[in-house]
Amino acid sequence: MRRIIFFELKKLFRNRLILVMLVLLSILNIYHIYSEYARYVEKEKSYYDAYFNVYEDVSGEWDTDKIKFVVAEYEKAKAIVDAGTFSTEPDQPGTYTGYIFGDYGLFEKIKTEMDTLYHYDDTMAELAQKAADNAAFYQQKGNTYLMKVNQKIEKAYQNRNVSAFYDTFGLTEYFKYDFSTLLILILLIPLLSPLFAKEHEIEMYGLLKITPNFRKMSVCKVLAGAIAICLVGIVFLLEDLLTFTYLYHISGFSQPIYTLSAFFYSTLNVSIISYIVLNAALKLLGFLVLGGVCMFVSSLVKNEILPFCASFAVTLILVLTDAFIEHDLVSVLNPVTLFSNGKLFREFQVTSIFETPVYTFSLPIAAAVLELILLYTLTIFTSCATKRRQRG
Repeated sequence: MRRIIFFELKKLFRNRLILVMLVLLSILNIYHIYSEYARYVEKEKSYYDAYFNVYEDVSGEWDTDKIKFVVAEYEKAKAIVDAGTFSTEPDQPGTYTGYIFGDYGLFEKIKTEMDTLYHYDDTMAELAQKAADNAAFYQQKGNTYLMKVNQKIEKAYQNRNVSAFYDTFGLTEYFKYDFSTLLILILLIPLLSPLFAKEHEIEMYGLLKITPNFRKMSVCKVLAGAIAICLVGIVFLLEDLLTFTYLYHISGFSQPIYTLSAFFYSTLNVSIISYIVLNAALKLLGFLVLGGVCMFVSSLVKNEILPFCASFAVTLILVLTDAFIEHDLVSVLNPVTLFSNGKLFREFQVTSIFETPVYTFSLPIAAAVLELILLYTLTIFTSCATKRRQRG
């Protein structure tokens, strides 16, 4: 079975057009990441050079000297700005960014972030305690559902701890980046559309008439398609991570995900690197579902053009639906939701299932798994049915 899967993978990637697209789209992805970086950083190089240097100096475990340094530099710059005695000329001596107003903005940003994260533990402890009080109140009132909701809030936010300070600018940009998702979809459609349809075009099913275990071959084709989807997805997702890490000097991967401002109230209590893995896994799940659509259509028809056009149309509809239609059921059933899964985890959201609060983010994940099983099962079934008709 492994030999058949490997053979099918070779057939998929032996296509020169696919290989050329893979190389060109990878280069385009890196170029796009750099162009976004240059739009922020290269445009104000002196500011961001100082930005990365200062953050490097103050990053790490909480340290009194580092905090005092930031506060002192902020107050010094603020005093000059408030007095109005600063110069607007660039490259001013004794400044970090080249001008005093830039220093003021830089240290104000760092001080604000430091202050927020330094007191994060207390803020969340207060929130958890308030939820515990609310749970006790609703228990007395006999409102079981709201009691469970508040117990869930207490459990989510208690015992949180931020022990270090790191720059989160690069990570914030990384988690917002979704151009590679588009490139992966562009590549997967022509990669998977011929998986079954090409067998008809080259009349390969004439040979399959004498194959006794054609179901096994269909399973191997589907597994090869799934592996191909994962390989393409991993290539681009790793490319994203490595490029962003290099350009934005990203560090602090072991810190909790809630140290990022966008995830301040996230119910996840995992490290940043763990969320990066989770984010990639959910994106791959979405790609596997859409890839299943391509393979299913390919198993139904006898030419390569129709599955390509149908897969493109379905993908486009799902993407546009996710972008323009805000409906809970649509979001749950649409696998495209998983491509921007950060919005699922950024705040506390629950859905009532039989009077039990369930995290809302679990619903699109469960729906995607069911869609995946359904599509892949149907693909195997229809390809086998097609072969039986061919044999008849």
